[in-house]
Amino acid sequence: MLTDHQAYTYEALSKEAGTTVIAYVSILEDVERKMQGWRDTRVKSFERHLIPGRGFIRYCYKKLQQHRHEVHLFASPFGQFSFLICMFIAARLGIEFYIVSEPYSPRSDGYLRETFKLLGKTKAALRPLLYRIYVFLLKRSMAGVFAISQRAMHQYSEAGLMLSKLFPFGYFIPCHSCIDDNKVMQQGVDNGELHLIFVGALLRRKGIDILQDAVTRLHKEGVKITVDFYGPGNASTMMRSNPAIKYCGTIPFGEAQTIIQQYDILVLPSRYDGWGVVVNEAICAGVPVVCSDFTGAGNVAQRLGVGLCFTSDDVDSLVNVLSRLYHDRSLLKLMRKAMPDASLALEPQTAARYMNDVIRALPGQKSKIPSPWYSVNYEAAPGG
Repeated sequence: MLTDHQAYTYEALSKEAGTTVIAYVSILEDVERKMQGWRDTRVKSFERHLIPGRGFIRYCYKKLQQHRHEVHLFASPFGQFSFLICMFIAARLGIEFYIVSEPYSPRSDGYLRETFKLLGKTKAALRPLLYRIYVFLLKRSMAGVFAISQRAMHQYSEAGLMLSKLFPFGYFIPCHSCIDDNKVMQQGVDNGELHLIFVGALLRRKGIDILQDAVTRLHKEGVKITVDFYGPGNASTMMRSNPAIKYCGTIPFGEAQTIIQQYDILVLPSRYDGWGVVVNEAICAGVPVVCSDFTGAGNVAQRLGVGLCFTSDDVDSLVNVLSRLYHDRSLLKLMRKAMPDASLALEPQTAARYMNDVIRALPGQKSKIPSPWYSVNYEAAPGG
């Protein structure tokens, strides 16, 4: 499924490389993601073809032969077994191909919906083994992995992929908001109430109970703090009874930056999130972020000076971070000051330039291309 957080980057890649990008997708819309507010991409500037369900492998083989002298990107290929076969075909044909991949979840929580605990634990236990098998079978033939987050870098390295084939990456969207610099610098700076926002599905994986517990505790301690929740899900079973906590419904597709801009801080307390595109939305809106250290984008936000991380699944850690921001508003001011550079670093054009440079470099030089988001291309700590 081609969504905006991928499509804008490929559109920019087409311009950066001065060549055509053709997208082949197995589905146009995912039912579960659509229920959570996801929509088909708004990018219409390049060809997109639906792979037929019947004759999937035969169709892909034909297209791989047709484009055997071109570079191929397999995005999130392990979600569908047929794509793994297609990668073996690409390797057999001697095609230069890369994988664009999120980290696998080390947790048992359901990714798009709640799941049975036993099933979740079984999947979590099998994922590292499956990735080791994937890497063992493909590491010699693939040109490399554009790894979505530092955690993905670590996981692929642990699975046996050499560092010279690992390239740090992420998800990227353009900034639609028109940020008022004067307003941005004043928000959250005085000693008044601190207004937080959460945007995402109302799932346990997203850690909404952790955020509610933290705000409830701070509220009882006299801290003037509120949080508004936006997102699909059963709010009646998720929301706590507290005047500082409010559920505000869902945000219409494409309007997240406009809504987020009205708040002081976006909080993404996920127990696990491969990336978390809402972090990009907040940075585009000029709003600092607080994320768990199991949120891929949170690590990048912290490095860019526009966010802070707390220990995942730890209410005390989140309380400490929010309390620090409440009592020391100069931190918010510093993060807001860093927003222009951070938003530029997370623009699709920046990602496309890096991707193009890596693809065009000689094999021994690819890993030496400087990353726009990390001081070095890889660090041993698993991180976010």
